[in-house]
Amino acid sequence: MKPEIDRVKNDLDTMQKALGLVPSMGREWIHWMKRDKWFNLWWCLPGFICIVAALLPFDHANRYAGLVPDQWAGLLVAAVMLVMTTVQTRKVTANDGRPEGLIRESKRINGLTAQGMWFGAALATQAILYFVWCRHYQIGFEPFWAGFFLLMGSSCLLAAVASKVWTLLGWAIPFLGYGLCLPLVQSHGKVNGVLLGLMFIAVALSFSFISVLQIRLLERQNDAH
Repeated sequence: MKPEIDRVKNDLDTMQKALGLVPSMGREWIHWMKRDKWFNLWWCLPGFICIVAALLPFDHANRYAGLVPDQWAGLLVAAVMLVMTTVQTRKVTANDGRPEGLIRESKRINGLTAQGMWFGAALATQAILYFVWCRHYQIGFEPFWAGFFLLMGSSCLLAAVASKVWTLLGWAIPFLGYGLCLPLVQSHGKVNGVLLGLMFIAVALSFSFISVLQIRLLERQNDAH
């Protein structure tokens, strides 16, 4: 009897994979989700870099090796984000004993499916068109920068609701908050740098909060059964 049940489960899993359906979360997912949830706090690191770079007593107009300090900080933040994204993607999709359903769900959440690739392409196209539009109408940097984060935040919010990938809210809410706050603060390099750093920290905390909520919801669902 047990071999027959296992065969049916395998057939169902294969059908879900072929149809691109999201499998129901099982109790065996909880252990792995708890292991991964604190990795999101590493997104605080780019925020700390932005804050430290803004507060260091450098002359931000001087060039060091051809770049001003803010440009060096931007390159460092970009490099850190690239490394973190690569490491996290490999971690949550590794065949290290994780359930296959969890690996597929991790790929879906991280945009490693056909749907995610199309969303990424659409987001990139949208950003390029926004940049071209701002250049054409000679929009200043400050309104361009605020509008860019409002655009990205609203796009992530719509995508989260449409696809039910709620981790996208970890980008959407901080992006929208940052974009809305920029016009309210005085234009100053240090203030803007600190605010950008706080946005990254908010992203990290939002990701962790969403992960904790998902784990608790999964535990309650399993307890109910």
